[in-house]
Amino acid sequence: MSQMQYAAFLIVVLVGAVVYTVYRSRISQEQSEAPKQGKASNVISMEGHRKAKQNAADQQCSSCKKKNGKLIFYAQDDGSVVGLCKDCKVKAKKRDMLPL
Repeated sequence: MSQMQYAAFLIVVLVGAVVYTVYRSRISQEQSEAPKQGKASNVISMEGHRKAKQNAADQQCSSCKKKNGKLIFYAQDDGSVVGLCKDCKVKAKKRDMLPL
């Protein structure tokens, strides 16, 4: 192979590599921008997070089912977690529940 043919071959290979790289980067960019259909996303919007934080005061007591501003969470004997209001705190102390 002469030098001219070798140089032309090298140019074709380099152009092909550049075209392939640009094509792959655009495909991966399109896939990352578009939400995948049918799969849940791990991305949470900050607006939704703020609203959820504001609604945290609306949690129900596990015992009396009243909506209270603050709950104290306890571990039961079987390992489950319950959230109790201040009124039901006495029940937790009687059962020797561990506060979390």
